[in-house]
Amino acid sequence: MEIFPYPSFRPFQEDIYRKVYDSLRNGVPALINVPTGLGKTAAVLAAAVKFTLETGIPIHYAVRTRAELEPPVRELSKIRKKGVEVDYVVIKSRQDMCCYPQLRKLSYLEFLAECSYLRKTGKCAYYPPMEVDAPLRSVSAYVKFLCAAGSCPYEYAKKKLRDAKILISTYYYVLSKEGADVRKRVVIIDEAHSVFDAVVQLHGFKLNESEIRQAYREARKYGFVEEAAKIYRLYAFVRKTTGTVEIGDLLSLIADLDLGEAIGKITALKIERRSTPYTPLLLLKELKEALRTKTRLYAEVEETEGSKVLALYPLDPATVVREALRGAYAVVYLSGTLPVELFAQNLGLTKYEKLDVPFNAYVPRENYLTIIDVGVTTRYAERGEEMYFGLAKRLATLINLSPRGILAVFPSYEVMKGVRKYLKISIPHWYEDSGEVAEELPDKFFIGAVARGRYTEGVEYTRDGENLLSTVAIVGVPFPEPSPYLERRVEILRPKLREKAWEAVYLYEAVVGIRQAVGRLFRGPGDRGVIALLDRRYAEPDLWGQLSDLTSGATIVGDVEEAEESIRKFFNAVL
Repeated sequence: MEIFPYPSFRPFQEDIYRKVYDSLRNGVPALINVPTGLGKTAAVLAAAVKFTLETGIPIHYAVRTRAELEPPVRELSKIRKKGVEVDYVVIKSRQDMCCYPQLRKLSYLEFLAECSYLRKTGKCAYYPPMEVDAPLRSVSAYVKFLCAAGSCPYEYAKKKLRDAKILISTYYYVLSKEGADVRKRVVIIDEAHSVFDAVVQLHGFKLNESEIRQAYREARKYGFVEEAAKIYRLYAFVRKTTGTVEIGDLLSLIADLDLGEAIGKITALKIERRSTPYTPLLLLKELKEALRTKTRLYAEVEETEGSKVLALYPLDPATVVREALRGAYAVVYLSGTLPVELFAQNLGLTKYEKLDVPFNAYVPRENYLTIIDVGVTTRYAERGEEMYFGLAKRLATLINLSPRGILAVFPSYEVMKGVRKYLKISIPHWYEDSGEVAEELPDKFFIGAVARGRYTEGVEYTRDGENLLSTVAIVGVPFPEPSPYLERRVEILRPKLREKAWEAVYLYEAVVGIRQAVGRLFRGPGDRGVIALLDRRYAEPDLWGQLSDLTSGATIVGDVEEAEESIRKFFNAVL
C-alpha cells in the first residue's frame, strides 16, 4: 500500500522519507535538518507509519506548542484517507482539551483544582469518557467532536495512550516529569532545535514573593499557624536575597514543611462554602516536589520591576532529554534550523544517521544576496552610543533599498532599544516590545524583533501565500546574554566537552537564532531577498563555519552603503 499522502515527492522529500525509514529499520537516531517549505512533516510521518505497519512498533510524534500539533494531525489524516488503518490519539494539556470554556480561562493550578473537584463529585458532564471513534481532520475538530459526544477529550486520550499506534502530542508528554512511557516506541521530536529551551521551561519553576505571601496568609487564615511560620521563613529569605541560591539552602528552609493536611482541609472548606477549591499552598507543594527531583537544578532569586522571583532551572537540559528518551526504540530529531553537529555534540550522540540539507542547496544562489558588514559589532565590551548610531544608519540604508518588508533581528532588548532611538522610520513599523504586528501588512514595512522571540519563530509574514519580506538584517550576533545560570551550564559540560562546552551553550543558541531569522525570509525555494549580517564576527572562523551555506559568496563590506549598488541590482533583476 502506498503510504505517502501526495501524488509525488517534492525535491528532497524522498531523501527524507528514505533516511527516516532506514534509520528506523536500523534502530539508530536520525537528525533531519531541512529548510522550511520542503514538506518534511509528511515525509517523516509517512516513513514512520510505514515502519509501524510493518513492525507493530508504536510512534510518538512530539511538537513543542499546541499550534504545531496541526501539521502532523493534518498529514496523518491524509495518510488515513489513502486507506491506511492505524489507531491514533492526539493529546495536549488537560485545560486546552476541556469542554467547559469558562474553565479554560482560569490559571492552570486553579483549573486543576476545579477539574479535580468536578470529577470527584460526579459533577463533570464529560467524565468518565465515552468510548467513541473520533474522526481526525484537525485538532480543534477532534476536541469538539469528543465534547459533543459527551466524552472528556483529555481523559479519552489518556485511556488510549498505551495502545495507540500513533500518538501525537506536545513535548510535555515526552520530556516532562509526568511524560508518557516511550520505551520500545519510536519518538519523533519536531522543531528539535528548541528542545533544550523546552526542557528548561518544562523542568523550571518560578514562584514570586506575592504568591508566597498569599500562601502565608491563607495558612494563617485557616489556622495552620506552624505551617504559616515556615512559609514566612521562606518569604523573608526571598525578600532579602538576590542572585544565585544554593539548592541545599532552599531545601533546609522547606524540608519540614508538610502541607498535605492543610491543602486537604482548606480545599474541603472552600468546596463547602462553594468557592473555588484552589489554594496557593499548592505552589509551595510544587516547589518542594521540584527540589526533590533527580534533575540537577540551578536556583536564583531574580528581581523584576521591584518584585522578587524565586526561579529554578535544570543545569543540563541535554541530560534531561537523554533520560526522557531512554529505552525508546529509535528517535528522529526533526528541524528546519538545526545545527546538526552542535546538536549531536550537546546530546553526546556518536552513532546516528543524518540528512542535513544546506540552505544553498534549497534556495538557488541567484535568489539571495548575503552582505557581511565588518564595520560594526554588538560585542558587549564595544557597545555604546556610537555603535548604536552606526547600526541605525545601516538599517536606514537597508530600509530605503528594500522594496518590501524588512525584518531586523536584534540580540537583545537592550540593543534594540539602543538602536531604536537613532532610527527614524516613515513606513509602518512595529517593535517586539510594543504591541502586535498588524494582521493585514502593507506592501512595505519594518519589524524590529529579538532573536528567538515571538516575531522570529513560527511566524510568517505573508499575504495570500506570498512572502512579504525582502530583507532580513541580523543586528550583531544573537548570543544569549551571559548569566550565572548559563555560565554554570558551561561548567557542567566542560568535563565532557572541554573547550566545546561554550559552543554547546552559547554558539548553539546563536546559530539557531540566526537560522530562525533567515527562515522568515525564505519560506520556499522561489523566495528572493537580502540577508544582511551586521557584525564583523560573521567573517570569523566559528560563525563562518557554522553558516557557510549562507556566507559562501557573501559580499564583505565595511559599511552597508558600500553594497548599495549590488543591492539595487539584486532587487532590480528579473529572474
